[in-house]
Amino acid sequence: MMLKVTLDLRCNVCGGGRFLLPTLSEASEDIRCADCSAFKCKGSDLERVMSAQHQKSAMAAVA
Repeated sequence: MMLKVTLDLRCNVCGGGRFLLPTLSEASEDIRCADCSAFKCKGSDLERVMSAQHQKSAMAAVA
């Protein structure tokens, strides 16, 4: 079972903000866009990906 959640991220393919996250019982660690199923990152990399996105947003706001 996958959880459909809204994250402060954007899909690189369709621009969507809703993602499918695996539960603990899932064998796959892939986080995918809920709209187009494009791969975003591995579950273990989610914190790093979100942190990088926030840094990009902060830099764009300063410029």
